[in-house]
Amino acid sequence: MKGHVSCRNLTASPNYLHGGTQLTLTCDVGDSIVNSTATFRRNLEELGSIQSDINNCYVNSSSTLCPSTCSCDENNNLMIWKYTPSSTPSSDQIFYCDFIGDSGSFTTSTTVKRAVLQLPTISPSTSSYNVTIGGQLPPIKCTEACWPACNVKWTGPNGFSLNGDTLKLANIQKTHSGQYRCRVENVVGYNNIQFITVTVQYGPDTMALDPAYSIIERREGSSIGPLNCSADCEPVCNFEWIYPDGQKKVVGNILPQHILQKKNDGQYKCKASNKIGTDEKIVTVTVTYPPENIRLSPAGNEFVANEFSNFNYVTCLADCVPSCTYQWTGPTSSSTNQLQINSIRRTAAGSYKCTVRNEIGTDVSSNINVIVYTRPTQVNKMTVVCTGSTTASIAWIPDKTVVPGENFTVKYKTNTGQIQLFPFEEPSTRDDIYLLQVDSLAPSTKYTFTLESKNGLGRAESNEYTCTTMAASEESGVSGALIGGVVLISIALLLIIIVIALILLRKFRILTTDLSSPPCGCPNCITTCIQRIARLSKKDEGPYMNTVHTNYVNTTINGPEEGNVNTEVTNDDNGSDKPYDDLVRRTSNSSEKPYDNLHMSPTGTQNDPSSHYANYENVNKMKKKKEKPPPVKQKPKKKLNS
Repeated sequence: MKGHVSCRNLTASPNYLHGGTQLTLTCDVGDSIVNSTATFRRNLEELGSIQSDINNCYVNSSSTLCPSTCSCDENNNLMIWKYTPSSTPSSDQIFYCDFIGDSGSFTTSTTVKRAVLQLPTISPSTSSYNVTIGGQLPPIKCTEACWPACNVKWTGPNGFSLNGDTLKLANIQKTHSGQYRCRVENVVGYNNIQFITVTVQYGPDTMALDPAYSIIERREGSSIGPLNCSADCEPVCNFEWIYPDGQKKVVGNILPQHILQKKNDGQYKCKASNKIGTDEKIVTVTVTYPPENIRLSPAGNEFVANEFSNFNYVTCLADCVPSCTYQWTGPTSSSTNQLQINSIRRTAAGSYKCTVRNEIGTDVSSNINVIVYTRPTQVNKMTVVCTGSTTASIAWIPDKTVVPGENFTVKYKTNTGQIQLFPFEEPSTRDDIYLLQVDSLAPSTKYTFTLESKNGLGRAESNEYTCTTMAASEESGVSGALIGGVVLISIALLLIIIVIALILLRKFRILTTDLSSPPCGCPNCITTCIQRIARLSKKDEGPYMNTVHTNYVNTTINGPEEGNVNTEVTNDDNGSDKPYDDLVRRTSNSSEKPYDNLHMSPTGTQNDPSSHYANYENVNKMKKKKEKPPPVKQKPKKKLNS
């Protein structure tokens, strides 16, 4: 047997032992392998041998050609053996190649490690990290102990994957929260048991209400709630409900059901907070209610304005939700909360009220009274009659729309004389017709009369009226015929004045007053406003007096024969068919009154037709001591100047 020489090299592929994985052992002889033998061993255990001649390679010194487990490479002087362990050995293995050939013999070996997959380690060893949103995670390394070397990979939430043994996270968001595992893998398999937990912390986010209200409108007295408030936050948030007044609070995320009052109008706030931050969700509640607490500014129930000025200083205010509309009503109207009357007229005087309404309801303010102060107007309904040699009677109808009331002054003069003043103060009752007697006039003299009306705002003067007093000689030796003529003239004048006054009064009222307002306290008649009528005769004698009733008929405002006056005089109690009774004169020194009053019927009898007349009371016919006076021829009637 030839001497032994060492084999040049023995290699193993792969470089690990793993059950079921084929291991290829290659013995590089370095010389020709013809007529040589190579034996392969694992430790002391023989795995098999290969014989080679010039042309073939045989297994285990037999005539059997090498199967798939062995081969020869004569060109490269290689003898190859393939070994597949049934299991992974518990330790590393040493493999040998014993070679015998023409050039000598040798033994060579190689060590093959067993395949290993051990549990990796993570450093730092912290298993849980809390990171504020937007922050970063420090580097975390996964250390593996395996053969052959392992592939290392980090996996995490939402499909996160990172190749390599070091985990790095920056600008962390909520989606980064979760477990991160270190996965190690080789021929043995893989292991991902080791992991860390990353918790991304953030303040309240994505707040919501259930039901999802942002605006709620409810009638006062109705209910609201419960409302559930939620928020996404880490760590878990604490909740609190704050009422509109900012004082009442409810701990917890549920706003309980409650009855709405006016003070609940406003914003309800759900406040969520944790150590990272605070947020809130707002629901706006509108509590609706009808108008209430109507108030006028400035306060008061009576306001005064001068005619033709702008009246706009009374404002109506009210509490109401939704907002109110305002309407002033009265003699005129205004569609704003401010009573506005531009260039106010006297016809705008009267009672006003403010109506306030919204879609819930309506309310009305208390009444206010607007008084329009006016300048005096010119008296144009006036009659002047010279009733004797020294007296004149003046009758006129005042303008009752003038406020404040007027004072009157009669101005009279002769053609050459100085103007005389005769003042007349308007009574508080403000009669419909005023009668004034001017005396101490000169006989047979023509007088010119004017009437001045005045109040605090100004004055006005009437047109001129003239009359001529009687001559003094006309007052002596009056005959019975003259007395009768005077009586007829007196009665005619009296009736004419009354008729004219009634007609003018009616027309004046229609033009200047509201027919619904009772004139002089009587809604159905126009005769009761006549206060007194006096007619004087001679200077030293009393007035002529009518001794019978004068009855006015068909004087109601709405009667079919409106305004007709029956001027017929009724018969006296003795059945006389004379159209009038005798009028007698009273002496001026008589203790009796120089005239009788023509007065109104009592207020309580306004609806009694029988009371609608004026009468002279306590009238007695008086006889003169003188016997029949000499007959005096009756003069024709004088015309009245007006």
